[in-house]
Amino acid sequence: MTLRAALLPALGLAAALALSACAARPAPAPPLGATFLPCPGEFLAQNGTRLSPDELLDMAGRADYLLVGEGHKNPCDHQVQATLVKALAESGRPLAIGLEMVARDKQDALDAFARGEVRVDGLEERLDWGRRWGYPFAMFRPIFELAERHSLPVAGLNAPPDIVRKASRQGLDALSAGERGQLPLTVIPQPPDQEAALTEAFVLHQGRDREDRGQLERFFLIQSLWDTQMALSAVDLRARYGWPVLVIAGEAHVEHGWGLARRIAMLDPGAGILLIMPWRGLDFDPGSGEAFFFCPNSYVSRMGMVLEERVQGLTVVRVEPGSRADKAGLRPGDLIVKAQGRPLDSLMGLHLAGSEAFRDKEPLVFTLRRGGKTLNADLGLLGAGR
Repeated sequence: MTLRAALLPALGLAAALALSACAARPAPAPPLGATFLPCPGEFLAQNGTRLSPDELLDMAGRADYLLVGEGHKNPCDHQVQATLVKALAESGRPLAIGLEMVARDKQDALDAFARGEVRVDGLEERLDWGRRWGYPFAMFRPIFELAERHSLPVAGLNAPPDIVRKASRQGLDALSAGERGQLPLTVIPQPPDQEAALTEAFVLHQGRDREDRGQLERFFLIQSLWDTQMALSAVDLRARYGWPVLVIAGEAHVEHGWGLARRIAMLDPGAGILLIMPWRGLDFDPGSGEAFFFCPNSYVSRMGMVLEERVQGLTVVRVEPGSRADKAGLRPGDLIVKAQGRPLDSLMGLHLAGSEAFRDKEPLVFTLRRGGKTLNADLGLLGAGR
C-alpha cells in the first residue's frame, strides 16, 4: 500500500470529524438585554436588571419632564400609568399632567375640571373624547380620578385633530389664518435617525404609497407638527406651575428621545428629561428609554377576546361567553399560529391578515395550536354581525 493510499482514510476521517464539529457548534447567542422575565407591570432599568418602584421614584424625582410611552389599546400600559401617577402624587412632590389625547382647544374643560366645576363623569362629553380620540375613555379614567383626588392640573398637549387632518390631506398652505394660528409658528423637523422608523410606520398605514414622496413628506410634517405642539404645550405647562410635568403619549413620540424629548430639550435647555418606555417581552432595546415597564402587547377585540403577544406567540388570554370568538371555538390559552393560512406571530400580522380578509370579502380563519392539537376557527366576515 502506498503512503498516499494509507493516508486517505485518515484524512477522510479527520475531515468528517471537522465537519461534524462545525455542524455541532452552537449558534452565537444574541446580546443579553433584559436579565429576567418580569411579571406584567414590573419595571426594568436600562441595563436590563430589575428596577424597584422606589428606585424609579428616585429617578423621577430628579426629572423636570417624565415622558411615559404607551400603546393606546394596551390595558396593562394604562394600569402602569395610573400606578405611577398615584405613587408620584403620594410622594408629596407637586406634579402636572400633560396628555396627548386632548387638544389645547379643550383646555377650558380641563380647567373647569381642575376647579371642581366638572367631575370625571362629565369629562368624556366635555372633551368630545369619542369623536376626537376614539380609544375608550374608561382606559384613561383612572388618571383623571387621581388628578381629581390629588388636585393635579391636567393639560391637553395636542393640536386640534380636525386641523391636523386637514393639514395631513392638503398641506399647511390649505389652512385658513385662524386654523394656522392654532398650530406652532415653526415646526421642528424630525432628526435623520427617526426617518427610517417613520417611513416604516408610513408604509403600514393603508392607502399609503411609499413611492409617493409628497405623501411621505406630509407624513413627516404631521408627525413633526404633532411632536412640536406637544413639546411646546409641555414646556408651557411647566412654566405655568413650576412643577415637574408627566407626559403621557404614544410610545412612538417617546422612544429614543426622537420626538418629544429632543424638542423639549431645544425649548427648555438644561431641563432634566426621563424616558419611561414599555417593553413587550421580545427584543430589548436599551437605547429606546431610560426606564422600562413590562407590558406584553395586548389587544381587546370587538369579537369578544383578548390577545397578547407572548414569548411563545400570539396567545388568547380571555374569551367573553357568547361572543363571536366563543362561538368560533377560541379558548383561553390557544396559540394563534396562522391567519388566512399565513404564519402569524404578532398583533401587527393579525391586523394585516384582517385587512386582507376584509378587502377580499373572505372570512377570517385562524389556525390554532391547543396542546398537541391543531385546529381551525372561522370567525366569519369582518364587519358583519353574528
